[in-house]
Amino acid sequence: MKAINIDSLSPGQVTATEYFSSSGDLLIGKNVFLTERHLDILKRRNIFELYIRDKDTELKKLLDTEFDEVQRLPYGEEENLSGRLFPEIKSGEEGYRQLLQNESASLLDNAFDLGQVSDIPSGPEMKASMKQHYLADRTEDYKKEVKLTYSEALKQVKIILNKLANGEKVDTGRVRAIIDLFIDTFLNDRNIILALSSCKPEKNDPIYYHTLNVCLIAMNIAAASGFNENQVIDIGVGALLHDVGMLLVPPKIRFKKGRLTNDEWYEVRKHPLTGLSMIERFMTVSDSVKFIAYQTHERENGKGYTKQRRGRFIHNYAKITQVADIFEALCSPRPYRKALVPYKGVEMLIKMSKQGLVSAEYVRSFLSYSSIFPIGSIVELCDGRVARVISANSKLDRPVVSVLQESNGSRLEKNKIYQVDLSIDRELQVVRSLPFDSVNLDIMDGF
Repeated sequence: MKAINIDSLSPGQVTATEYFSSSGDLLIGKNVFLTERHLDILKRRNIFELYIRDKDTELKKLLDTEFDEVQRLPYGEEENLSGRLFPEIKSGEEGYRQLLQNESASLLDNAFDLGQVSDIPSGPEMKASMKQHYLADRTEDYKKEVKLTYSEALKQVKIILNKLANGEKVDTGRVRAIIDLFIDTFLNDRNIILALSSCKPEKNDPIYYHTLNVCLIAMNIAAASGFNENQVIDIGVGALLHDVGMLLVPPKIRFKKGRLTNDEWYEVRKHPLTGLSMIERFMTVSDSVKFIAYQTHERENGKGYTKQRRGRFIHNYAKITQVADIFEALCSPRPYRKALVPYKGVEMLIKMSKQGLVSAEYVRSFLSYSSIFPIGSIVELCDGRVARVISANSKLDRPVVSVLQESNGSRLEKNKIYQVDLSIDRELQVVRSLPFDSVNLDIMDGF
């Protein structure tokens, strides 16, 4: 952090400490995004220098030469990654049965079954300190910085996952640093974080986007569920690592367009256990993080993998990540299917909770922040206008939207975009959710 003269500051920068009046009243808190009003108040109280968080410096620390990017192996050699890390594990079902004997997984199971693991909210709830940015506070510079944070975090996710897949040690602090990049924004502007989680890959391997987006969604679910800040961060770390084992699944299986054979399906089912082993071998993390990698693909009714454990035998951190993982996967393109529009993804989640596949509690938490039409969704209103969902309301089907296109089809310029609160304007309603590519948009348009 650094001290900066107040005349050199602009809205959107973040305070690094608290500021009080001469009588002891709090004027502005720590980790607050500055607005013109804040700056005016501080000047009137004769405060002319502020300590500001320097995100550029934080990003540079992540991109130092000590942690240069690790490239994936050439396509043919990628087939052998699993064999290089786990030479004793056979292919197909036989190898899967071998992995089920994993000692670490058994120790986690025993600790959980004996009640030696805590996975419930404790301490001050993170949501109690969370605020929500208003559109007027979001400058263009602020939105550019948020996009830059996502872009740099994505680079770091790729480096970290590739290092693990190549059998190299990773400092847990590197993973935590990715979460820290988002924490300030998350505490003050969760809607824009949820908007970021709708970023989709164009050419790159979707696993990197998937894990980062799952991390952002899982943190929102955890915060909505009453977990404290350290617990939310732990869940974010685990969500970033939850699918690392998929990098050991041969590309010809991961990107296959047709139906998987029995042996190919067992290769996929191995990944929670290989991921757990990779994390234990090359990182130092809490057991809670390990549970996320190990149990995210279990299901409430015992129909998941790897151990077919039922609801009360699944760690809550893994249950939260399940919901985020399923939603993000449903709304992303795959070689064998197109992406669902977010509304359909939510619809599927609700159905799965009713069928006893995923936790209804955490689906409700997801909806409380995201609504039935998730933040960032493109929707058509009953009068033909096209809008983007920018905030949820207590009435889940009546969010706040930014109108992007008028009923006659004319696209609004950025400075002409306007907001409508459907909980107030009862004449309007959403009639359908549209694909992201139905309107040529920047991820920040409407925010």
